[in-house]
Amino acid sequence: MIRLRQLEAFRAVMSAGSVTSAANMLGISQPAVSRLIVSFEQSMGMSLFDRKRGRLSPTYEARFLLDEVERAVSNLEHISRLSEDIRNQKAGHLRIACLSGFATSLMPLAIAEFLKGRADVTIAIQTHTAVRVREWIAAQQYDIGIADEFEGHSAINHEAVNIRTVCVMSPQHPLASQKTIRVEDLHQMPMIIQDNENKFHHQLKAAFDKAGVSLNSKVEVSQFATACLLARQGVGAAIVSSIDAAEYVGHGLIARPFEPSLPFTLGILYPKFHPRSLLLQDFTKHFLDRLAPFTL
Repeated sequence: MIRLRQLEAFRAVMSAGSVTSAANMLGISQPAVSRLIVSFEQSMGMSLFDRKRGRLSPTYEARFLLDEVERAVSNLEHISRLSEDIRNQKAGHLRIACLSGFATSLMPLAIAEFLKGRADVTIAIQTHTAVRVREWIAAQQYDIGIADEFEGHSAINHEAVNIRTVCVMSPQHPLASQKTIRVEDLHQMPMIIQDNENKFHHQLKAAFDKAGVSLNSKVEVSQFATACLLARQGVGAAIVSSIDAAEYVGHGLIARPFEPSLPFTLGILYPKFHPRSLLLQDFTKHFLDRLAPFTL
């Protein structure tokens, strides 16, 4: 079997013109180079050098072989570097599926930070509804998914992350001067809420019902980002993920802590029957670190 070290010795002798110079190039002894050349010739089944007066003169066959050896060594060196980069999570490809809101809030920053110093890492990101994200992950079309309403799928593993929610409104809202917004404060106030197909809609309604407060649903939306934009226009108040709120606070929107605590549960989803790469594990840790300031 031909070994990389044999190819390196052959290339060094051909390049340097002598065993002595080749040994210096490779950082090994002259006898070691000679042994590698002999073993390479044996592996090839032919003589590659004429030996005269202690010198090696390459044969026609050796010169003909050199280009292929150069390519082979270069490819093997590339594989060696690539494998090291993969081990160090500096090379590879990630496929990410997430809720549409994440593509315009936290995800771009997380990806940009992660790619720093990783020139050989590429990423594909696709956005859609939670239902579609779950389907993609279950079908192993993506390596990681970010979605809510993720429980109960036999082909998906998940990590649940509880995100803090806040009450957002325009600075002109009647409750804007309060430091904390309680559910009782929102009695009959115009509200912008998630549509009734969303689990968070029912969590919010349950909190209002428990407090005996009337929920005045003025507008129903599918994304927290839309709720923030409507609240900024003075349509009403909204209880939203603190991640989404952070994108608009200071730009015509204010946010206040909301009581009772009403977490928005986010799922980090993985295909159950597909192994997680080292690169994916590293990205997941990085993404969770980015989420940390918004979690309960």
